[in-house]
Amino acid sequence: MEYVDHLPGGRVVMPIEREGHFAWLIVRGHISPQARAEMLGDLRHIVRSGLWEQNWQPPQAGG
Repeated sequence: MEYVDHLPGGRVVMPIEREGHFAWLIVRGHISPQARAEMLGDLRHIVRSGLWEQNWQPPQAGG
């Protein structure tokens, strides 16, 4: 998770994928500590259980 000052379209949470990395962008002050903890727990479960699958190509050496 990364905190940002604002997102387009008035969004407060937005997933973003770039160059083999995935993150959730969250506008500062728009998620409670409890909601953040629950979201992280859910994401960990999805990844560890194999429900989340990423099919990115590994980066090429030297480039």
